[in-house]
Amino acid sequence: MTTILNHIRSLEGYVEYSGARLVRDALPERVQGRVCGDLITLRAGLTPEQELPTLVHELAHWLAHRGACPGIHCTVFEYEAEAVEALVMARLGLRRPAADLADSAFDDPTDGLLSASVARVILASSRICGALGLAT
Repeated sequence: MTTILNHIRSLEGYVEYSGARLVRDALPERVQGRVCGDLITLRAGLTPEQELPTLVHELAHWLAHRGACPGIHCTVFEYEAEAVEALVMARLGLRRPAADLADSAFDDPTDGLLSASVARVILASSRICGALGLAT
């Protein structure tokens, strides 16, 4: 848990250094985090295991989508933030909490699909690079 808290502290510093502000506050049901302008809000009371991927996800939105008008791109923006979350958590050697994956918010058959696709892309590219004698 100390490692996760250290990652959270590092990202808090990055957020501040980058000119955004991070707060923890009450949010609507099922909303873990949100970004509005330069304000990143995380649901108050999240465990560190829930907070880290949420912070990564919302920070991805802030870095990649700030100033953009979501409009019809809302789904694409969400997929992009999920991809960043999946890649960063995998790079850290951490997985999303099992409770999140089993949550009833995943009612649609395509929910969670992007994370699985990213894992397949990483695996396939690693194998191809290995076959080419390249470092993976």
